[in-house]
Amino acid sequence: MMQRSTEARSSIRKTVLFWWILFVVMQMAERVFLLRDAFAQETPTLALLLKTLAVGVRGDFITATFALVLAAIGAGGWALLRQRWTGLRGSARLFALSFRPALHVSCVLFGVLLFVLLCVDMGYYGFNRQHMDFVFLEYLGDLFGPAATTEETNAQALKQTGAELEAVGKWAGRLVLFLGIQAVGIGLWWWCFSAAVVPALSRWRLGSGFQANALLCVCLVGGGAGFHPLGPYGIRIVHIGSTVYYTLAQNPILFAGEALRVAWVSRGSMAQRANTEIMPYDVAVRTAQDLLGPGEVFPDPRYPLLRAMAPAADGVRLSKPANVLILFLEGLDRRYLGQTYGEVRGTPFLDRLKDDSVYFTNFFSNGVQTSRGLFATLCSTYPRHGASAMKTRYAHDYLCLPSLLQRQGYSTEMVIGQHRDLNRLQTFLSRNGLRQLLDEGDFPSQAERAGLGIVDGALFDLCYERIKQRQAEGKPFFLTTLTLSTHHPFAAPPHHDEVRTLQQQVADQYVGALRYTDLELERVFTKLVREGLLRNTVVVIVGDHGRHEPVGSTDVERKAGHFASPMLIWMDESLRTPATYRPRAVSTIASHVDVAPTLLALNGMMPAVAPFAGHDLTCLLVRDCLPDQVAYLTSVYDNLVGLASREGVLLYSFLTERFQETSLTFELLPEEQEGPRQLTASRYRELLALYEVSNVALDSNRIWSWREFGPRL
Repeated sequence: MMQRSTEARSSIRKTVLFWWILFVVMQMAERVFLLRDAFAQETPTLALLLKTLAVGVRGDFITATFALVLAAIGAGGWALLRQRWTGLRGSARLFALSFRPALHVSCVLFGVLLFVLLCVDMGYYGFNRQHMDFVFLEYLGDLFGPAATTEETNAQALKQTGAELEAVGKWAGRLVLFLGIQAVGIGLWWWCFSAAVVPALSRWRLGSGFQANALLCVCLVGGGAGFHPLGPYGIRIVHIGSTVYYTLAQNPILFAGEALRVAWVSRGSMAQRANTEIMPYDVAVRTAQDLLGPGEVFPDPRYPLLRAMAPAADGVRLSKPANVLILFLEGLDRRYLGQTYGEVRGTPFLDRLKDDSVYFTNFFSNGVQTSRGLFATLCSTYPRHGASAMKTRYAHDYLCLPSLLQRQGYSTEMVIGQHRDLNRLQTFLSRNGLRQLLDEGDFPSQAERAGLGIVDGALFDLCYERIKQRQAEGKPFFLTTLTLSTHHPFAAPPHHDEVRTLQQQVADQYVGALRYTDLELERVFTKLVREGLLRNTVVVIVGDHGRHEPVGSTDVERKAGHFASPMLIWMDESLRTPATYRPRAVSTIASHVDVAPTLLALNGMMPAVAPFAGHDLTCLLVRDCLPDQVAYLTSVYDNLVGLASREGVLLYSFLTERFQETSLTFELLPEEQEGPRQLTASRYRELLALYEVSNVALDSNRIWSWREFGPRL
């Protein structure tokens, strides 16, 4: 009897080991299959390929372990129920004898489920070059939703699915090859297990069953953590600069699980917001549309900001696509440009560059944090008033500048001096068109660090090398970067006399850090121009936001100053003609959301339909125009929203439930006056409408749909 019980437990251990590794093999087989799609996009180095596969296997072990645990729980429940039915409770031998066949059945069921999910992910990756994400989950919701819906999403999803299934030639060969690779992988593991693993386990005699169980449990715990102390998080933050192979390294089940979590969070936020509407939603939509696109066509009521895009008749168009370089200078505040401290000028290079650029004196950041500035600039979408969309809504659908440029043959790249998981940056940008992300791990080992990461001098040096390489390739490129030295604690290297003087004599350490950034930007920018590496290039220099710190002489300036970032648009001499460029300062209101449509229009790449909150500002490159521009502002620091227009800045505090009015230079208008205040009376409904519509549309993933509108591009 004891011998049979020991053999049963040994058999259970073998069953667990067999199915555990089989689950891993099935997922590895899908990744091997997807290598063909990845190779078509980018040829990897051997080191990159091996790292991608190694990281992928770690993620596969995580999901395989949890699948096995769930299967074991199901099998244990069945064995206990069987004991209860037979009346033989408490018999360990009978439990073990019942548990093993139940475990086989349970593992088979989970294996079939895993196989189906892998098949679906394989098909979706082939279509979208992405694992199952929020968009895919939304499509499933449409497909299996009620047959009669007001928006007919069910009918549309059914028709689309039917059309795809009828196109057998598109997917039959792909499916057959996938099934073949799966069969080979499963067959090889079956043979190895029978021919090598089982005999080896039979010859290897541990001291006791307890030791064997303990060893197996340790292995399972390690597998559940992906053999990494950070577990699944270690998979997400892996240092793989290529977004193609970063995506391939991600486990499809973990990826879909995160998308499901985001979908659930979004639904909860949407339900909560629906109960706190400031004005009827349909009224807010009409008001926002009249403000952003008066007289324009908004073709789909489900996507309130989506509109037909037409190039401005008086806009500027280049004769051929130009390279795009966007420099985000951390916390760059326009109130600090042109300032002198004693005998030291704070930003002499930027001041000179302003005179050779189109400089926006009334530019505003739409948000007050880096993630919001990047999001609004790259995707022309207003940031959320709550948690950052880049961090919490990164799986949603957006139409972003890198995606559109990549579709036009541009290489797309970003260089940062911090970790790539900053604000979920890589996760967000890998879904929205960025092909390469270089972070602090890609710098030479001797690169200088200070404060939060790589100093700006080393950052600009790496940007120089990347631009030099891209120019040598002879194809258009998009490159963006984000500096760091002007971020608190302002740890700028004191290598220059003027930087040391400002650090010692000015209490505000931001000033010395800004002088350092200005010096390093001058050094590298001048070098790029001198060597002709900015030929055929449009450069945008912009702050990701104003000062983080509440700086100003009045309370309202301390609040509104967070939005006071400048923007300069500079063109290389090779692009300058009287019809395309006239350096000067312009007073038109502009904000981050205007950057993407301006660059796209300039290069003749404006899409036919887009959800852009911004506008084409290219007419401002040669003449004064667009006097009615507005900028929507949102601050999580002060819990307020605002609207900047030519009349001034209107702020509304959710904390005090009061409006405040300022001039465009943040001078507070009198609190007391007879009758309704002019700015509040004319703009408050527009402000609240933008707040409501932008947040609801973003939370409910109603900004853009690649599935529905992608073909129109």
